[in-house]
Amino acid sequence: MTPAARAVLMKYDFAADDPTADCKPKGMPTIMEQPYPIEFVNHGDVIDLRLEEYDTVRTVHMSPTGVPAATATPLGYSVGRMDGNALLVTTTKSSWGNFDSVGVPLSAAAVIVERFAPSDDGARLEYTLTVTDAATFTAPVELKKQWIWRPEVRLGK
Repeated sequence: MTPAARAVLMKYDFAADDPTADCKPKGMPTIMEQPYPIEFVNHGDVIDLRLEEYDTVRTVHMSPTGVPAATATPLGYSVGRMDGNALLVTTTKSSWGNFDSVGVPLSAAAVIVERFAPSDDGARLEYTLTVTDAATFTAPVELKKQWIWRPEVRLGK
């Protein structure tokens, strides 16, 4: 972390500063730390990424000619493309301001790149999240996780 980001983290008071304390939905990239089911709904030029937590819906624009959002939002503006069987998503314009829910800040200039790919046997969805933010990190930060395919499980409504 940069010295400025460390200073912000050292002043973080979980009781007073927790961005989810009032049950506000999480923004990017924090929402992706959730362990609950997710679902992709393909509408052609956009893919809705539905997350069970907070009944969140992220819109991934699959057309390179899409018009970027004029203003920042907590979930940011996401553009996707296929790379073989993997979905690559780049998100910018996130106004969430948090890397996680324990005080690591994130600037509005952060670039978040995600890779969603099924395992060779189709039993898991492998996920990699890479955050580049020169105001917070001295190098890109990469996180990995996976969801296990359970066809009987549906998103809660």
